[in-house]
Amino acid sequence: MSTASRHIEVIYCDDIREEIGNKVSYMGIYSKDLFVPTAPIVLPKLCIAVKVVTDMNDPFKELEVRVLKGEDEVELLTTGPIPGPPDDWTSEDNLTFMVAQMAFVLAPYQIDGDTILRVRARTEREDLKGRALRILVGPPAVDGGQNAKGEAIVP
Repeated sequence: MSTASRHIEVIYCDDIREEIGNKVSYMGIYSKDLFVPTAPIVLPKLCIAVKVVTDMNDPFKELEVRVLKGEDEVELLTTGPIPGPPDDWTSEDNLTFMVAQMAFVLAPYQIDGDTILRVRARTEREDLKGRALRILVGPPAVDGGQNAKGEAIVP
């Protein structure tokens, strides 16, 4: 079975709120980089919404999700054995994906300098990589990968 359908969706934001009607809102979404004016600095909260997705015909048997700051693990979620789809499930039910959804709330979150946050998932047979968030100290980039001081920004 191909693993092409297995992937991670990651949203980095200031807050995650549960709304009426079983909805979730993400406040202050970071699209690529998070800039802070100085370091060290403490953010009241930094949230990471994670969905690990697989085809319903290829369910996870094990799942471990890690949040890394640089190379250091800062959060870990591990599941036990995961049951497969119900015995009476058929493709006619239009259920095509299994989604493991979770939120990590880093509160408070201290930033000591430039770093990268990453999300990684390990399943029973492979490692999956989620989108990273660069955390940079200083003013945002103005053009061509340089900050306002003219210094190169390297991911």
